[in-house]
Amino acid sequence: MIPVTIAVIFIVYLIMYLTPGDPVALLLGSDATPELILETREKLGITDPFFVQFGRYLLNLCRGDFGISWYTGNPVSERLFAAIPYTVELSLGAMIVALVISVPLGVIAAVRHNSIVDYAISVFAMIGVSAPTFWVGTMLILLFALNWGILPSAFDGTVKSFILPTITQGFNMLASIVRTQRSSMLEVLSSDYIRTARAKGVSHFSATYKHALRNAVLPSITVAGLDFSLLVGGSVAIETVFAIPGVGRLMIDSIKLHDTPTVIGCMVFVSVMVSIINLLVDILYGLIDPRIKAQYLKGNNNGKRKNKKKEREPGTANLETLS
Repeated sequence: MIPVTIAVIFIVYLIMYLTPGDPVALLLGSDATPELILETREKLGITDPFFVQFGRYLLNLCRGDFGISWYTGNPVSERLFAAIPYTVELSLGAMIVALVISVPLGVIAAVRHNSIVDYAISVFAMIGVSAPTFWVGTMLILLFALNWGILPSAFDGTVKSFILPTITQGFNMLASIVRTQRSSMLEVLSSDYIRTARAKGVSHFSATYKHALRNAVLPSITVAGLDFSLLVGGSVAIETVFAIPGVGRLMIDSIKLHDTPTVIGCMVFVSVMVSIINLLVDILYGLIDPRIKAQYLKGNNNGKRKNKKKEREPGTANLETLS
């Protein structure tokens, strides 16, 4: 995680450094004098060379200091920690909606292969993958907020205002997981051990939902983990359409204002969360599929045996080889 985070910070810092425009001029406005602009640039350290600025930021970050926002003058950590809960709640809600609906639909499509139900679910998934997120959100606002007046069109801090953005965000994830689950389930259902279980008298329901589903869900977990990391990284379109003060909207606003400390603070959060989610997905693999855990333990045991062989004194008989 540490090398990845440092690489992300370096790339983002370099992009912000090379981006045209003067952040001090945007901050002070058109009425600022050249002397005030120069004084502010020296105060913020913008006049220093790139590697000096980058090294200073890394040193402060190691101390837990995300810097001061060039636009508001407040610590970046305050703005970032205030935006994180909204993004996390939106991402968790979208993930729950997607998994609860997509996995059963993918299984049903595989079980009813080449039927009308399968075709209907496949068309639904194709629409979900193809439809842009901001368009889906706009259509839901027109339908539920403007025409029917059931739900609010923008975020106002209530639970009802989270419903539309959660459904919008979960719809795109749902579609990709449905397609993955269907393909994986079809492959598992045609495997030898499922046919053997059916030949031994195992019921269709038990063979499908007890034996096949556990193995077929692994690719869907991979897709869900990648999608969830992107969501936590910042749902820019959704947070902009529904006016949610999350990490994605904070990052976009900071990019417009050339607020480098805030942009990098958001990217640090993104890179750390992506690494943590990928680690959790790997751990979840071992809990669902015991074969992965067995392979891991086998690899550790082989490594220990090799180390023991190296530690043997010269001339000592290798009992394992003799046996």
